[in-house]
Amino acid sequence: MIRVGIVGATGKLGRDIAGLLTQREDMVAGAVIGRSGSPWIGQDLGAVTGSGDTGLRITSDLLATKDDCDLYIDCTHAKALMEDNYPAYALLHKPVIVATTGFGPEDLDRLAGLSQSMPVAICPNFSMGVYKFLKLIRLAAEEFGKHADIDISEIHHKFKKDQPSGTAKKIRETILQTGVESPVHMHSIRAGQVIGEHSVLFTTPENERIELSHKVYSREGFAQGVFTVIQWISQRPAGLYGLEDIFG
Repeated sequence: MIRVGIVGATGKLGRDIAGLLTQREDMVAGAVIGRSGSPWIGQDLGAVTGSGDTGLRITSDLLATKDDCDLYIDCTHAKALMEDNYPAYALLHKPVIVATTGFGPEDLDRLAGLSQSMPVAICPNFSMGVYKFLKLIRLAAEEFGKHADIDISEIHHKFKKDQPSGTAKKIRETILQTGVESPVHMHSIRAGQVIGEHSVLFTTPENERIELSHKVYSREGFAQGVFTVIQWISQRPAGLYGLEDIFG
């Protein structure tokens, strides 16, 4: 039984993951951690997820959960992770799944440093379809990217704070790795309850358009991805891992 510590359990993604874990027999929420000062601290997790009592009280003391968790999944945001949670992870020495985005180059360097003593997986998206989408984008960039105009568009729900999304940044990184010379433009929309949509448009000098899109219609796709990442990281040595390592 894998015991998962959900950091940021009162947020949308944290609540979703907590609910998904109740459906499993091979893993369970070992602890749920909220931000200091949150009105949810001390309450049962069920008050957040809308279920009955779970027996798990939401705490703000990440270090105090060490004996209750085999690994952690951080669903907070970049600033909270780097300023508040990072020092605790450095002391806990347990696998960490980074499920948030918005990191700068210095943040990524620090996460790489953390991974020298524990497994750290950076997962801007839990969809296996996104990994396959990236493979198609790489192929398209190699075929059409040299002289084409390249535009990445992404749409997410109005509560998502970071723009562009972590997945959009990963798409841009994938395209740039092919050696394209054209600038890669990025466009973000935050509206309604959109779960997540990403598109890449290649417009050639001959005025032809090649467009690739990935759209999520429900969170079921994320569910299997979350379980896969949890199982995968629990069996890995110290190191920094990404989507290509997990789903590849």
